[in-house]
Formats: sequence, structure tokens, C-alpha cells
Amino acid sequence: MIPDSTFLIPKLSRGFEASITLPGSKSIALRQLAISALVDGTSYISGIPKCDDTDAMIDCLRILGVAIDEGSSVTSVTGPMNFGSADIELNARMSGASTRLLIGLAALRSGSTRIDGHESLRVRTNAPLFDVLRDNGCDVLSDAGTLPATIKGGMKADGALHIDGSLSSQYITAVTVIAPVLAHRCGSATQVIQVHGDLVSRPYIDITLNEMAKRSVTGEWIDSTVLSLPAARYQSGEFVVEGDASAASYFSALATLHGGTVTLTNLDASTVQGDYAFCDVMESLGSRVERQRRTRITGPRQLKPLPQIDMQEMPDVALTLIAMSPMLATPIEISGLQSLHHKECDRLECPATEMRTMGVDLSTSHSSITVKPFGGQAPKAHMLTTYHDHRMAMAFATLGSAYGNVTVDDKAVVNKTYPDFWQDYARLL
Repeated sequence: MIPDSTFLIPKLSRGFEASITLPGSKSIALRQLAISALVDGTSYISGIPKCDDTDAMIDCLRILGVAIDEGSSVTSVTGPMNFGSADIELNARMSGASTRLLIGLAALRSGSTRIDGHESLRVRTNAPLFDVLRDNGCDVLSDAGTLPATIKGGMKADGALHIDGSLSSQYITAVTVIAPVLAHRCGSATQVIQVHGDLVSRPYIDITLNEMAKRSVTGEWIDSTVLSLPAARYQSGEFVVEGDASAASYFSALATLHGGTVTLTNLDASTVQGDYAFCDVMESLGSRVERQRRTRITGPRQLKPLPQIDMQEMPDVALTLIAMSPMLATPIEISGLQSLHHKECDRLECPATEMRTMGVDLSTSHSSITVKPFGGQAPKAHMLTTYHDHRMAMAFATLGSAYGNVTVDDKAVVNKTYPDFWQDYARLL
């Protein structure tokens, strides 16, 4: 008997047309919530997606002393965060981005903050972030740089904050958000962050800087490795969370593969979300993309070859391209994937394992995957293991859409960021 949690991905017909309102960007929402916690006043934020990750962040902020009122369309957040000395415990559930932001906020407290989460979160390293906290006055207790971790705060910066940027941009985002507060505490005009190693996913840091700028705090890159933030107080106000560009990738891919048309009503070219560049990738495959006031993707009659592409600057949508790659016209080499090993699951080896089981001819290295297309053959019917990773389910909807023989082992895994995904997928039928 097949359990109720499974879901057979329906096959899509060619040439469909649909309009989709995307959930608000999780990346922007989590940053706005964290910044709002540091504001002496009330912030009003519309468009926060209702999903597991934002729920986890809101619950943790409340424990930190932030007043949050979730309305039907607008969430009010009243700071400042209670920088008290009480010992508290936070559960980030499965949200890696929330974890890193909360670690940064915990560093500002004098009290002890214990942060834990789901087992999948416990294997993801936070060592580079813990190192910068320890170097600047915090006590951090953690086995091997993972959760659970206990942070005794009171962080103060005397000089630049040095941090490794080669594994994840989230570590840099965490210290960037608190940097203006640190500078203000220390009586410095600025706080400098020195990034070491090969910086991955810089567009996600640019999202952080953009959301800070909306609060009248403007940071700037001095060069490719040095970020300067002013001593400043974040401002309150009204803010809108735009549609999620990572979520847009699934529908862009589906339109491209099936010669369909999808209109994304709440996302346009004005976005600073780096994942919006996935539209450029779809254009390389032959799609037509219109970017005025909304985004409309119309797939081609015939896919164009795309022999090679570097996805280092948009790793969250690289999995979408990996999942759709067996249906492309010619073999493809996707590179720049080294950061995918450190996500909810190993987003390079896990999809490779699943596709091999389906009969896909592929090879991997530490930072790349090369995939040969199915051609005229259909893949083997398959129960897709999602590894507790929401993006595995949504990305592989692209492959399942072509054949109707791919079953997701846990349809509810999408609740992490996009609870309405399967309903929106049904709009394409």
C-alpha cells in the first residue's frame, strides 16, 4: 500500500498556459524579520510567505523578546529584540538561513542562547560563523561546528570581522546584518567584514545589502573581499516582500520543457534576487522571456543545445536545471556546484543518485555534473527520495511532468518554503 504522504506527479500536456502568484521570497522575508528585531519601533511587512521556515523564524524571534503580530496580509514586528541575560532555547527546525541569522542575533545578547533544529540541520556546519563569534568575544559551545550550539553573547568587534566565504554566503549575511549594531556599540564609524576564500553566492549577500538599504543602512564593497558597514540604527516603516525567484525557477523550467506559457504576476526584472538569472538560462534553451511589470516565460517549439553552464552565482536554482537536464536536447555540463554539498541534503550527489536509479547516464565531480539526455526513451518508474529537502521535490516535478511515472516520497516536504506548490502545479494541467 502506498502511504498518503506520497504523490504521483501528473504528466503535463504541451502548450499549457497559466498565471502563477509566487509565494513571497523566503530569503527576503527572513532578512526583513531579523532586521526588524533590531529596530526601535514597529515595522510592517507584507508578503511574508506562510511556510515552515518563516514560522520557525517568527517563533524564535518571539522567544528573543520581539513582538510579532501576523495579520492576514501584513505582519507587524516591534523591536528592539530583548538583549537580556536570561538563558533561552531556540528551535530553528529545518531552516538553515534562520539558523545563521539567529546565531548572529544571539551574539548580541549577554545571556546564553541554545540553538537546535531538525536532524538534517544538525549535520550542516556553522563553523565559519562560530569562529568569527569566538574571535570577537563570544563563547560558543558546539561539537564539530554543528547544532546544537550554545552561544554566550556580548559580541564586540575591535577591527575587521574575518570570515570564510567559501562554503556559504549565509555566514556573511548573519554578520552583515548585525555589523551596524556592533559598530554603534563600539563607537566606531564603520564595521569592516573581511571575506576569506573564494566567495560563493555573492548575489545572496547583495539581497542582504538591498534589504538593509531599505532601512537606511547602506553597506558597500570596498573590493571583492572587503565589505564596509556604517554604524547606524535601522529604521522602521512599511516593506513589501516580492515573489520568490527560486520558486519561479520551477515554472520557468516547466514552460521551457513543454512549450507552455507561465506568467509570474509578482516578480519582474527590478528584483535583486540572483536566482532571477535562471530566466536567462531558459532563454539560452530557447524560451522567450518578457520582463515588464511581471515575468512571462514561453517555451520554445524545440530546445536549443546548452553544452555547458556555470551556476555558482545561483546555487538554489541549480537543482532545477539538474533535474530537467535528462530532457534537454544534448548533453550538458553544469559547474560551480561546490556549495550544493552543504544544503538540506547534498544537492549534487542526492539528485545524481536518484537519476542514476531512473536510468540517467551522468557523471559528477566535486563541483560539477554532466548529464546525457534520455533521447526517445522514458525513464524507469521511480519513487523519488526527497531527503527531507523541499527543493528535491519541486525541482524533480520538472522531470515527472514529462513522463507521469515519478512519485514523490513526501509531498508535504514543500511546506518548508512553498506549501501551495502542488496546487499551483495543478494550474498547468
